[in-house]
Amino acid sequence: MTGVAGTAAQLHAIRQAHVAVVGGGIMGAMTAAHLIELGTEVTLYDPHRLGSGPGASVDTGRSFRVHYGKDRTLVSHAVRSFRLWKAWEQKLGRPLLHATGKMLLEEPGDRHAFESWQTMRKIGLPADRLSGGMVAQEWPGFKAGAATVDRLGGVLEPHVILDALHVWLKSRGVHFRGEAMDLDARSVEDEQARLHFDAVVLTAGAWTRRFIEAPVEVTRQELVYFDAAALGDRLNRLPVFSHMESGFYAIPTAGDGRIKVANHHPGPVGHPDGDDRKVTPAFEQAARQFLGAHLPELSEAEVVRRHVCFYTGTADRDFILDRTREGLVIGAGFSGHGFKFSPLVGRLLAQLALGLKTEVAIDRFAMHRQALHGKLIRLAV
Repeated sequence: MTGVAGTAAQLHAIRQAHVAVVGGGIMGAMTAAHLIELGTEVTLYDPHRLGSGPGASVDTGRSFRVHYGKDRTLVSHAVRSFRLWKAWEQKLGRPLLHATGKMLLEEPGDRHAFESWQTMRKIGLPADRLSGGMVAQEWPGFKAGAATVDRLGGVLEPHVILDALHVWLKSRGVHFRGEAMDLDARSVEDEQARLHFDAVVLTAGAWTRRFIEAPVEVTRQELVYFDAAALGDRLNRLPVFSHMESGFYAIPTAGDGRIKVANHHPGPVGHPDGDDRKVTPAFEQAARQFLGAHLPELSEAEVVRRHVCFYTGTADRDFILDRTREGLVIGAGFSGHGFKFSPLVGRLLAQLALGLKTEVAIDRFAMHRQALHGKLIRLAV
């Protein structure tokens, strides 16, 4: 039981437990995986196979970063998650995190970039502040005035990760069932039956409020994928890059020869059910302008995919990792920056479900904290 202390009686109870996880995105998959590692029987509910369907986890590339300004807690959690991703690479037998770096494009007086660099360096993490000339020297053809580079950052491939986790979970006896229709702290109902469990974990993303009144907001986020074949082998080394003020970011995925461009600032309120998932021409033009400003040779690149996903965010942009008064375990509000933390989040939710002490403090992620009812803040990208 790595990171968790338990008495012999606790260990016996864990191995006799049967836990339901409702929601088969990355958070549900990682929760199920950690429960299995603890020796618990697991049933996972989702209408789609892991890595398919309309959920927010289904994509070709996600950013990994350690930088979080002055927030040492999230930096620490990100470093812990980095190590857990590397451990999962060994378990799944394939690369999952491509550490190409994460570049924060700087504007004059950009405190977040400076504070991110300062925090990382103070605690011994690799980060650099580069001039535009130094950026171009390391990544030929890239245009930037200046940048802070988080050297632990890079690209995660959700479709690869979820496909591998599906195989791993199935091989270890996880019971896969379809769509959950109703639930409480000890049972889940689908079209076939209502089954009873020792604990239930809800990780339903944009569908969270179908089951519980949670202080989260679902917003519509547009994504545009450009053909980046013109970069050749340079695409393999290109970092994730983002601009704090505009909210735009770009994620290169060498596996399919593309660069995804999107905006991290919360979009209009929406919901995945019934949405046409069409990207507006105005957004596509803005995405092209952002990409072309930094990689001019891609300014006329072909758009190979247009997509819309849905953030499930909180007012303070922090997660919800908590248990209701009735005992239902909740993981929600991952705000477009949760995927990178999923190995750690899965461990914490599993520990909550089994009544164990969590390996890191989670008070800041309580579902009744005052900040959830305050003004929506902007999260750094």
